[in-house]
Amino acid sequence: MLAFIATRIPGPVAETADRDPGILTLAFTLARAVRNGAETAFARRCALALAAGGPSPL
Repeated sequence: MLAFIATRIPGPVAETADRDPGILTLAFTLARAVRNGAETAFARRCALALAAGGPSPL
C-alpha cells in the first residue's frame, strides 16, 4: 500500500524551513525553568528543615 501511495505522489513535498514559530520553544523553556526552580526550592527547604532538627517533610 505504501508503494502505491509513493508512486502516486508527483514529487517531493515542499516544507517550510521552520515550522516552529518560536513561541512554543519559549513557552516550553519557561515551563521547564519554573518546574526546575520549584524542585530546587523544595529540596532547599527540606535541607533547611533537616539542618534545624525538624521533621523530614518527605
